[in-house]
Parts: sequence; C-alpha cells; structure tokens
Amino acid sequence: MRSLPAPIRDLELRDRLGELLGEALHDQGRAAPLYLIRSFGRLAEARGPVGVSPEDLIRAAEDALREAGRPASAKEVIHELLGSGLLEQTGDGAGSLRVAPGKHLLAELSAVVVRTDAYCRALEALYRRPLHPAGEMERALEAAACLFNEGLFFEVHEVLEALWLKLEGQSRLLLQGLIQIAVGFHHLENRNINGALSLLREGREKVNAYGPDRFGLRLDRFLEQADACRRSIESLGREAFDRFDRQMIPRMHFQNRGEA
Repeated sequence: MRSLPAPIRDLELRDRLGELLGEALHDQGRAAPLYLIRSFGRLAEARGPVGVSPEDLIRAAEDALREAGRPASAKEVIHELLGSGLLEQTGDGAGSLRVAPGKHLLAELSAVVVRTDAYCRALEALYRRPLHPAGEMERALEAAACLFNEGLFFEVHEVLEALWLKLEGQSRLLLQGLIQIAVGFHHLENRNINGALSLLREGREKVNAYGPDRFGLRLDRFLEQADACRRSIESLGREAFDRFDRQMIPRMHFQNRGEA
C-alpha cells in the first residue's frame, strides 16, 4: 500500500510547518529548518524524554543537508526554531543543556517526523529538476507535482491556491481543477468520503475542460487514474479509508522533462 503522511491535526503547527516549506520552495537556502526538525524528531524518538544535545542535533542536521546536496550550517537554525516555540531548551539535571520539543510539536512528533521527511524528499526532487522555468505558473506546477507525488495533498492546495488567487483568465480553471483533485485525496485521509468523491469528480471535469496545453504536465493518464480512484472509493463507501488501495493514486509527470 502506498504510504501517505498522516495529516497534522494541530492547525497552528500545520501552518508553521507549511510556512517553512513555502520558504524552502522559494529559496533553496531555506531548507535547513525542515531538515533540522526532521533530524530532531528522529533523535528524540530514539532517545526518549531526556531531550537531544544541541551538538548532536547540529551534527545530524548538517549531515542530512550534506547528503541532500544542500550543505549549510544548522547552528543559527536552532535559535530560529527555539524562538518560534517549535523547540525549547531545557536542562538534563546535570547542568547540560538539551533541546526538547515545544508543546505543539510534542503532541504530534511522530507525524511531524514522517511529514517533514516527505517535505525533504519533495524538495530534493524539485531541486534535481534539470531545468527551472522562469514562469510563475510553471514553477508552481513543478512544486505542486513534487509535493503531490509524496502524498502532500494539503500542501499542493496551499501552493496552487496562492497563485490561483492572483491569476485571471482560463489558467485559473486548470489550477482549480488540480487543487480540487489534491483536496479530494486530502479529504479521503481525513475520512471525508463524500467530500473526496465530489472534489475528485469536479477537479477532473475542470482539468479536462482546460484543453491540451497544460504547461508541460502530462495529465491525460493522471486524470484517468484519478477517476479510477474515485470509482474505487465510491464502490467501497464508508470502508474506503481503510480498504482503498493508495497505490492507485497517480503521480504527476512532465512532458519530456523527466519525472517530477
């Protein structure tokens, strides 16, 4: 079964992580906070409630950034995340400082580790793209494809809606259709079966109505597979959340430019 990252239930935490992702999508140099959060979560899960030493956390985050081809210092990032409240500093009872999760992060630490891992994979896929288009529409669609392929459906909605709100004309139809398809799968993960069915249907109709010029996205097969998902969810009814085969969820690809 295709593994999809669980939704973040705390809206404040979800929005803060989304802001960090948005910064990294627009500036490759801003990826370090996400790698540090992921590294912290992995270390914290392994070591329990004693917290993580700043030195170990910096080393783990910088190693991860180096492996991803984005070498950067993590020292300042710790201070940034401490200031935001995502992390907090504590003592271990022996005079040594430790880094611990803030209250919002603590409640959903396992989900955040999985989700930030998906963020990092999406960013790495985006950074590996051989060409980087100048147009705002093309850049947004590239980012959306990389996010969609990691099961980050809510984040696809955030990226495309920001552009949809600014656009005029027919291009809005394509964006709205893709947004609806992504949110349809997001609804499925939130057990809103009726919402999932409605948006998957409406989204496919809008993208189909846009025509063949889709900014390099290969969407014909994508739409067929999305519609097959809708039919499967419809046939499963209330059991769809548990029984629907996530392997059926399509991936978004670009014409003659490699996979997103």
